[in-house]
Amino acid sequence: MTHSEKHGRLFDRIALPYSWFFAGQTRNYAHCFELGRALLPDPLGKKALDIGCGTGAFTRALREEGWEATGVDIAPGMLAQARKKGLSCDLADALDGLSHEEGSFDLVSAAYVAHGLQRDDRHRLFLEMKRLSRGLVLFHDYTPDTRLLTSAIEYLEGGDYFNFIRTGLEEMKACFPKVEQLRVGRQAAWYLCSVR
Repeated sequence: MTHSEKHGRLFDRIALPYSWFFAGQTRNYAHCFELGRALLPDPLGKKALDIGCGTGAFTRALREEGWEATGVDIAPGMLAQARKKGLSCDLADALDGLSHEEGSFDLVSAAYVAHGLQRDDRHRLFLEMKRLSRGLVLFHDYTPDTRLLTSAIEYLEGGDYFNFIRTGLEEMKACFPKVEQLRVGRQAAWYLCSVR
């Protein structure tokens, strides 16, 4: 079993308790959009894909901004929670490549996904998101600033958080022609990556 598959099984198991934070996550993401809206294209009539959508909080925030947003995730339990909230989400693993054609979306996002993947898988994710977007890729993820509670949770989760906070930005810069970083929280940033 790959690291990504193990990660998916973990999130499948914790889907119900994770869903309890949906309202707070959605409010937090709405605040992030207030800070970063000017860096995004006008969403009117535009399509967005949210990779690793989980219970759908970031997907919902995209929809509230006016995007025609759909999500994908590898954890069926997470998708069941997202669908209960009326969100359009599909079961798929972006690391295996998605069925959408190149340039199918105006925006492709991943919120708190990249840090959980091993470096090689992160690179595969970056390339797939770049393939799917005709304009912009948005990562909502951690900054190098650490807090004990976050570090403990991420250690227990078994992702690649500690390497991501050291090298994630440079990895993005090696893959995308242009990367802008906008701090949107105490430990969170938007990494806005142009695909051309």
